[in-house]
Amino acid sequence: MRSRFDAFGKNVLRETLALTGGADTEVEVIATSQTMDIWYVPDPARAALRAELGLLGELAAEPCQFELFHDTPGPAELRGCVRKQLHWHHELERRAGGAVLFPRLCVLSSGRPATVLDAFGFAPVPGRAGLYQAAPGWRIDVVVIAELPRTRDTLLLRLLGAGAVLRDAIHELVALPDDAWERGIALPWLLRLRFEVPAEPSARTAEDVEEEEIVTEVQQWFEQLKQSLRDEARREALLEGRKEGLQEGRKEGLQEGLKEG
Repeated sequence: MRSRFDAFGKNVLRETLALTGGADTEVEVIATSQTMDIWYVPDPARAALRAELGLLGELAAEPCQFELFHDTPGPAELRGCVRKQLHWHHELERRAGGAVLFPRLCVLSSGRPATVLDAFGFAPVPGRAGLYQAAPGWRIDVVVIAELPRTRDTLLLRLLGAGAVLRDAIHELVALPDDAWERGIALPWLLRLRFEVPAEPSARTAEDVEEEEIVTEVQQWFEQLKQSLRDEARREALLEGRKEGLQEGRKEGLQEGLKEG
């Protein structure tokens, strides 16, 4: 279950970031044979579009390593992310043949990683609920998705959350206008979740069961949407048929009247 939502989150994040720059998943950090979830490089020509991404756009203002955790990470997971950050910086300098800016690391956590925040001295960013930063030299942000405000500005990030946060974000997503860009990116990946193989019943946790229910809700919504579209098509066809019949009747009546006159 965890892997299916991890994959969903990475795909949604990649496609959103790709709107404004280069976004690659599973980028190999050669020195350690590890991979980053997403390595993002912004396109300066699309800065205005990036500003429309809300908080995610702010986080993506410069080259950044994104690491997504559907399960709340602990100190070992953060150290693994930092290890990749350090090795990737070394690789970038090797490729460039000189000094390059130390890459920013952004950790997206569904829940509050209290041990990580305390042990590594992360401080909340004033005025940005759910966003924490380490000392400036580390260039690390932690986003606690469960603490983000429920605004459209944070919707895409909250879709990367878990449990009730994810369910609420999905409800907000489907309530958006049909042409909303968030729907175009996230809905196709949400619908794919129903094709993923769920965990064995004996291995399911309470969170697995809750998230399986979320997938079922998405499937039910999709079926209702399809039925609504079919009903609307029938109504339009019936209305068009009546209109054509009325026009034909009027035409025949006029012709008959002229003939008799």
